[in-house]
Amino acid sequence: MEIARAALGQKEKPGNAGFINPAFEMRMKAVGFKASYSWCCLFAELCWTEAAAELRPQVLAEIAARFTPAAVPTFNSFKTSVVFKTGKEPKVGAVAIWLHGMTGWQGHAGIVVEVKGDVFITVEGNTNAAGGREGIEVAQKTRHLDFKKLPNRLNLVGFIYPE
Repeated sequence: MEIARAALGQKEKPGNAGFINPAFEMRMKAVGFKASYSWCCLFAELCWTEAAAELRPQVLAEIAARFTPAAVPTFNSFKTSVVFKTGKEPKVGAVAIWLHGMTGWQGHAGIVVEVKGDVFITVEGNTNAAGGREGIEVAQKTRHLDFKKLPNRLNLVGFIYPE
């Protein structure tokens, strides 16, 4: 959570072309960011990778193997992990995953930094003031635990829990 919160306000160059802060861009490239990528899920990977830097090499390898630049495929990959678990309850440190619309693979991801009943606070990369899945910066968002599926919005899929 500290790593996520420390990144608040980091801004991208227009069109997902990179980042204003060269040091932040180097960190994002270390987890696979390339120009034009949507980067919300890669930001979550960055947070988990840096937080796990002191852990066993197999934990870092599992993080690197399971995360992809796309949120929903990342969630599906973690569902088969023997190291990490997925579920429907927000927990501090978890990665929240949303699907855009009713079907497909496009979505959004964020790090849960606080839970208050059915409300959870996230730090998300590639977001905007309206809370959408595309954006310009790392920002903090207030989200609701709501699994109703509706077209043309972000629909909560679940959470990936840290080891």
